[in-house]
Amino acid sequence: MTDQKITETFLALLDTVGYQKISVSAIVKKARINRSTFYEHFLDKEDLMAQVQTRLITKIVEGLPEVTVLKLDDHELIDSRINLLIHRIYDHKEAIKLFLSDKSDGLFTARFSVFSEQFLIDGNIVQAIDLPDVYVFSIFQGMILNLIKIWIERDFIETPEEFAKIISRISPKTMRLLMD
Repeated sequence: MTDQKITETFLALLDTVGYQKISVSAIVKKARINRSTFYEHFLDKEDLMAQVQTRLITKIVEGLPEVTVLKLDDHELIDSRINLLIHRIYDHKEAIKLFLSDKSDGLFTARFSVFSEQFLIDGNIVQAIDLPDVYVFSIFQGMILNLIKIWIERDFIETPEEFAKIISRISPKTMRLLMD
């Protein structure tokens, strides 16, 4: 309960004043808790931000259908994974929009990248592409994250279904192309 109160207060401050202007003092004052209570839950505001962003990313990616290099031709599976991912992003669009804005700490993309790298490793996709890992990660992270950022900047003009179709047309074909 206290953790949620701190998080909600932090997000409200993030939206109004921005990350750089937030202090632990401002959080505890607005949340009406003791400073020691804050430190029972978080090390500092950086830890709070990292935990809030990581929890959100985990909510978005957990339980997605597993895609491996052997399943890249399973269009239903790939479409299902992409569709679910895009809907989850859309369901959390305000928080994601905030974390990608200049009001945030600028680390959301890097934190999201860790999860996408793990997907490429777990699915043996990195190993199937004859390029150094760093470039494989860069290709897919840059492509997907930039498309998502553009979708957000355009204020989600496409429905999640329409946007998922765009990703479904690009992502698997790019993976297969790089494996050839």
